[in-house]
Amino acid sequence: MYLGSGFPDEFRLAQIRRRLKPGVVIKLFRRMDDGRLHEKRFVVLHVDAHTTTCVINSEIGQFIQTRPALLRCQVFMKGEQHDFMDHDSHIDCSRVRSFLTEEVIADLMSRPDWILGDASRDCCVDIMAGIKATETLSLSEVEKICAALGSISGD
Repeated sequence: MYLGSGFPDEFRLAQIRRRLKPGVVIKLFRRMDDGRLHEKRFVVLHVDAHTTTCVINSEIGQFIQTRPALLRCQVFMKGEQHDFMDHDSHIDCSRVRSFLTEEVIADLMSRPDWILGDASRDCCVDIMAGIKATETLSLSEVEKICAALGSISGD
């Protein structure tokens, strides 16, 4: 049982909505590229009707390692700078993943402890650089994401 389990749903909902913002790292069960459901960590990039994220991986996959355009979009996330991470990881900024915000909130209502913490300012700056390097987003999407991350990183 976690600390927030005794609070009314309205209070938990308000806290989750307040915390679901650019730069926060959350954990979700989501279907990944292999077609299976995985418990994965995501860094939130932007929130409106959809929550735009990048997945956090322990290792950079072989497919990405052999493709320079994708490799330059990988952001190193130091475990020692993020107390909710137990090891160094990599944020895959070559591809964003978007989920309905109401579904994300519903998932977090059942597991509020899966709002893990905030990415460091330096990490958010690196994420913006990774997003700017990706070839899969339009210029307007890049600008929207960078404006959201920039508002919390001070850039």
